[in-house]
Amino acid sequence: MNEYLNSVFDLVSISVENYISRDFAHLQINFGCTGGQHRSVYSAEQTARYLKNKYKVKVVITHTNKDNWVR
Repeated sequence: MNEYLNSVFDLVSISVENYISRDFAHLQINFGCTGGQHRSVYSAEQTARYLKNKYKVKVVITHTNKDNWVR
């Protein structure tokens, strides 16, 4: 998972830096998996933390399948 996330961070950083340089205000990043509650949630949370720490940007996370999570 760490190798995957580091690749995600590298790829997302290219877009974020480009957006910041062009004064764009919104960028959407999506993750998905069959159940929507394990890897995709972890990936979203870790990516949000990375972006907040590195770029000091506002991040809004929406877990679209949260109602289907096992309780």
